[in-house]
Amino acid sequence: MKLSNNDKRNYRHLTLDNGLKILLVEDTSSNKSAASLAINVGHFDDPQSRQGMAHFVEHMLFLGTQSFPVRGEFSQFVSQAGGQSNAWTGTEHSCYFFDCRAPLFEQALERFSEFFYAPLFTEDALQDERNAIDSEFNLKVKDDNRRIIQVHKETVNPAHPFAKFSVGNHNTLADHSGNFKQEIEAFFDAHYQAQWMTLVLAGPHSLDELARLANRYFSAINGSNTPKPPIQVPLYRQQDLGLLLHIEPRKHMQKLIVSFAMPDVERLYKFKSLSFLAHLLGYEGDGSLYAILKKNGWINALSAGGGVDGSNFKDFNISFALTDDGIEYYEDIVEMLFEYISLITEQLASLPALYEDKKRLLELAFENQEQSKLLDWVSALSINMHHYDDDDILYGDYCMTAFNHALHEELMGLLSPHNMRLILIHPDITCENDATREVAQWYNTPYQVEQINAEWLQTLANITTPLPEMRLPAANPYLAFENRLYDIEPGRKTPTLLTDRPGFAFWFKQDTRFRVTKGHFYLEIDSQRSVESHKSMAMTRLFADLFMDSVAEQFYAAELAGLSYHLSSHQGGLTLQTAGLSASQLKLVLQLVEALLKQPISATRFAEYKKQLIRHWKNHNKSKPVSELFSLLGAHLMPWNPTPEQLAKALKNISFNEFCLFREDFFKAIHIKAFMHGNWQLDHALDMQKQLHALFAYSEILDDLKKPLNPITSHQQVHIEKPGAEHAFVEYIQAPTASVEDKVKVMAFNQLVSQDYFESLRTQQQLGYLVGAGYAPFNTRAGIAFYVQSSSYDSETLLQRHHQYMADLIAQLDSYEATQWAQVKAALHAQIAEKDKNLRLRSQRLWIAIGTDDHTFAMQEKLIAALDALTFDTLKQDIVKLLSIERARITLRCN
Repeated sequence: MKLSNNDKRNYRHLTLDNGLKILLVEDTSSNKSAASLAINVGHFDDPQSRQGMAHFVEHMLFLGTQSFPVRGEFSQFVSQAGGQSNAWTGTEHSCYFFDCRAPLFEQALERFSEFFYAPLFTEDALQDERNAIDSEFNLKVKDDNRRIIQVHKETVNPAHPFAKFSVGNHNTLADHSGNFKQEIEAFFDAHYQAQWMTLVLAGPHSLDELARLANRYFSAINGSNTPKPPIQVPLYRQQDLGLLLHIEPRKHMQKLIVSFAMPDVERLYKFKSLSFLAHLLGYEGDGSLYAILKKNGWINALSAGGGVDGSNFKDFNISFALTDDGIEYYEDIVEMLFEYISLITEQLASLPALYEDKKRLLELAFENQEQSKLLDWVSALSINMHHYDDDDILYGDYCMTAFNHALHEELMGLLSPHNMRLILIHPDITCENDATREVAQWYNTPYQVEQINAEWLQTLANITTPLPEMRLPAANPYLAFENRLYDIEPGRKTPTLLTDRPGFAFWFKQDTRFRVTKGHFYLEIDSQRSVESHKSMAMTRLFADLFMDSVAEQFYAAELAGLSYHLSSHQGGLTLQTAGLSASQLKLVLQLVEALLKQPISATRFAEYKKQLIRHWKNHNKSKPVSELFSLLGAHLMPWNPTPEQLAKALKNISFNEFCLFREDFFKAIHIKAFMHGNWQLDHALDMQKQLHALFAYSEILDDLKKPLNPITSHQQVHIEKPGAEHAFVEYIQAPTASVEDKVKVMAFNQLVSQDYFESLRTQQQLGYLVGAGYAPFNTRAGIAFYVQSSSYDSETLLQRHHQYMADLIAQLDSYEATQWAQVKAALHAQIAEKDKNLRLRSQRLWIAIGTDDHTFAMQEKLIAALDALTFDTLKQDIVKLLSIERARITLRCN
């Protein structure tokens, strides 16, 4: 199996007698273990009369097995073992995964494996989980992505399984005949076959030990030699192509999607021919389709290559985020797309060199990849095992062998107007031609379908000449830098402060642990001007968006070369962050900072982004009620974090001249913090510090701005009404102080209660689909938040159930010491002590410490010491105080 140079794990392939394919991974650097089982079954396999069945089975497998019949026992066990578990159902695959502390892995696997050969499917659980599925469906009825996909489903070949309803609800899963239990058991027996499954087991255990666990716990799964039947019908018939779909979204959205029908492209993974084509069409540099359309004022963004795909189809989409003018000129945009396609055809001879550029970038990315969170990584690998050869399970996403002329010509032939569908998404769309107004099933999406004019299609087919200003990507200048790994210099184990004047804190740390040719750079610029009013806070956010828009073309090559950059607003100012290959990154940082100070911003782009940002903030009103309540909570606790409604109102009357003056004033008096961490040496840092000093030489220096936090001193209540929205509440309890001891107590309280809270209010009481308890710090002060969103119960009833749970918890607290406290403490210890998996996570941790003035960089050790000293009696007393009726808190309700 092809491995990257810095991959020190050991691997072994294994196939059990029942046909289950397994990948074993020995990772001695991890204190956790993880497992993921992916199966080639999804909503495409739903019986026509039982749509949503695969999704329903996924839910049911967590609700009891023969040896472990208690509902939710597995999730509770994993939570107490310091881990988490989840699952998802897609079109043709489902995936189940969990992680936990390594010593408890075998016990978790014993429970997990029974999902796949001994589920109970009890009658009471079937009824309750049908309610949960219906709640999930109701939650997503207003989701525009779901609503738009449903229109897609209704306008393809109805015989293709893509046309089925994937989620399910009370209607599709109703037990009309009394035989539903038999139906679900029959579906499980037919589809949960070992030969269609892949399993990844990973952790600090030896490969022999992992093999023993695999054989012991997964050999009981039923299997045979039966192959998965292929899909025999095409996604599109001829009458399904050449269509223009008009779709009306709930939130304000203006988008044009040009979609080309492709066959299965999985066979292309070694060549990445379609990805390369998307790279050419999605290019954003000078002379690109993006740059030309943006200059015309027609689009704000362009992306290429997305779209649904499956085992016998692929939608190749080019998506345009349209301006108001762009909606009027959508036909011109389509014509210019075909002119750019003709440029690719015309310059065929230059493509192999551009392909080699892209190939080199992927090779660099593969060799410099870092470990990700074990749980995410194993779940991705279990899916890769369904799509890539055994030797390419790790390498398949990066593999580019050579430019394949035949494949390229085949794909270019499919970029034909006669093989195209157009999707126009806009709230005020009306058809010029006679077209029937439809409403999509399940999601009630208004849409219209019309045939694209045949004469126009032929006009598009006759386009063979690009516009004179159109250009393909050039050779990437950022690849000219030698990407070498620097020797380790003697130095401190924590970041060092390099400074020669107050108000300019420059921190540096050479990476000595991960040893990749990468780095991370952070630059925080605080300005008193940015927090003077809601208007200035709104302009700070607008400035961040406008800056990213203004430099997109200039630095697109840097993004292609594995460098990322982002300017974001924070409470008090702006943060510039860069990441990626270290060789060329510092040059990029200096260019970005110079642009931050001097880059022109046009009045036209100001007007466009102002309008889009106001729409975005107003769209927040259509978010989930729980999301809106959390937004209100954040605004209540943090004065420099107003609500989206307040920001939209403040931005409405700002002129371009006023914005330009604000931008100028922003940099007149600032406080700067910078952090440079990665594959650099001290000389690089000193030179960088010097050049940054020079760029900000004319700015007055401010004291560090401390982000304010409103302490909660009484029981405060907020009640909002949102007609047509679901009911919800959020209750937030703030830690008494900002001490490390109080942080740990709130963390321990959350660890003790969060999974049980979910199981009680969501699984057993079926109050709603969105239920949770979570550790929620605001501006470094710890806190815990409880929330429920429901379509069936009003917020007052939800709160009553919540308070009853808390009363029961207090009454039962004494029993927790004997049954759960040791596990809770061990699980929390493992979470706090978990090592950073990669350079990115290490950089984030150090940067957070710098931002919170933790210049000892010892928060992890302090939290562990506080946890070790925490007794259950002390925690119990604090929980009783936190939950007492007199305790200060914020309760927010909707409907």
